[in-house]
Amino acid sequence: MKPPPFDYYDPTVLADALQLLAEHGRDIKILAGGQSLLQLLNYRLIRPPALLDINRVAELHLLEQDAEGLKVGATIRQSELEKFPGLAEINPLLAEALPWIGHFQTRNRGTVCGSLANADPAAELPAVSLTLEARLTLERNGGQRVVSSRKFFKAALTTVLEPEEMLTHVSFPAWNYGDGWALEQVARRPQDFALVGVVVLLTPAEGACARARITVFGTGYPPARCEAAESFLNGNAWSASLLDEAVARVRTETKARSDAQATSEYRRHVAGTLAGRALLRAAQRAGLTREDRHG
Repeated sequence: MKPPPFDYYDPTVLADALQLLAEHGRDIKILAGGQSLLQLLNYRLIRPPALLDINRVAELHLLEQDAEGLKVGATIRQSELEKFPGLAEINPLLAEALPWIGHFQTRNRGTVCGSLANADPAAELPAVSLTLEARLTLERNGGQRVVSSRKFFKAALTTVLEPEEMLTHVSFPAWNYGDGWALEQVARRPQDFALVGVVVLLTPAEGACARARITVFGTGYPPARCEAAESFLNGNAWSASLLDEAVARVRTETKARSDAQATSEYRRHVAGTLAGRALLRAAQRAGLTREDRHG
């Protein structure tokens, strides 16, 4: 099918783009990579009167590292970030997550901020941003606000973005080089959306887990941190029994929906299994254990 008729705007200055958002509000959709938007248009699931193409706005093509971390602008493709020099050192969790996103053709067009703004429950980048505690800058005509990743995602495909706002860039904090990390997920086929996935980040201190971050995604709900499991791990020395109890808490804590692909019970069970694998890999990378077993 072909998309319905729409007015098309392609400003070259951010101020002009924000002015168009202010004027049109809910009647205009932002086009960056278009990997989700174009499908919705072609199937006529949405019929916006206007499109705002931001690809010629030079201010949004921002990808830089500084002492505070990594800043990624709204038009940076996932493949650009994937190929950013030294990414595996700058942020190894991002480097591990990006190849999981669709196929390379998808990443050549899809943007990092677009994936965050789309807020698909099965997407990797929202879960990674939540684990890394990224901060997102939302701009409108005449002002801006910075939102934590914890507050940005409200529901499946729903964020705190207002109709007149644009996600102009996301900031990932500087990497703590002692941390251990891992991402595990299950999909029907390679590069499909995850049926369920888990992202883990562990900070060690004196042989113990000083801080754990565990995020479950792909459950039909927005990505969510498993706070009970995190609190249980925090401050404790690593052991097999500690891992087993954390896995059990992840299963109990995970909210999941049933659909044509998987039941909620399956997703909760697999979330625990993947959490065990991810926690073990992260613990090994953090130097907390050399044990070779799955939870």
